[in-house]
Amino acid sequence: MKLLTYLSGAFFSSISVIAILFKLLHWVGADMLLFFGLLGIAFLFIPFFTIYNYNKKPS
Repeated sequence: MKLLTYLSGAFFSSISVIAILFKLLHWVGADMLLFFGLLGIAFLFIPFFTIYNYNKKPS
């Protein structure tokens, strides 16, 4: 679960950063990249991160 959480966060964050770069340079596909990047963060990374932190035992 930890690996999936960190990989999804890194992947969708990098897609969002690339989309912002595309937006600044007015390249085609920026809207689609930004949409999928933020959608992935909202519906995959945040729930995985919440579940991971909830199930983590205090040390």
